Amino acid sequence: MKNSLQNPFLKLCFTLALCASFSFSYAQVDTSLASGLLKGDLQNHLISKLGGRLGEIKVSERFTAGNSTIQIASRQIPSRLGTLDQITIKITEAGKTQFFSLTQGSDGKLSELRSGQLVAISGGNPLNCVTQLFGAASSCSACKTKILNCISQNNTFLARVRCLGRNFDGTCISCGVSLVSIVSCLKG
Repeated sequence: MKNSLQNPFLKLCFTLALCASFSFSYAQVDTSLASGLLKGDLQNHLISKLGGRLGEIKVSERFTAGNSTIQIASRQIPSRLGTLDQITIKITEAGKTQFFSLTQGSDGKLSELRSGQLVAISGGNPLNCVTQLFGAASSCSACKTKILNCISQNNTFLARVRCLGRNFDGTCISCGVSLVSIVSCLKG
């Protein structure tokens, strides 16, 4: 008897049916990790000074490449300024930890807390900044291209940082460019 899966159309149908039964599901957010990262002066300011209330945690992710780890947490906070995304990023590289705590409004503008005031970040050109970080080294072109694609294919800071987390790998580490430097470029 002839194998029925030799027909390319039937093989495709079978493969699609098999893939549909094992489709990806959205990972449940680890709210305890995210809550811990989001607590602090910025969250207190958003609640006490801007009349905000804690919204749903939207993002809690952790990515590791070599000895570099990036943790990203985000929640929406409805406030008098509108709904803001509170974003905290924790980067650990070479035993050193750096935090970025920002807000992004629906207009796409980033702000951070400085001396008790929410201050807008002027925002430079992240494409130029990343290009300068990598320089002309041809051995870094694969990583540089991944990061530039993260910038050009995503329009919010949070989406760009999440893309960075997914794409920062050994090719980037061998270039000697740090996650902190790249996030600083994305921030502006």
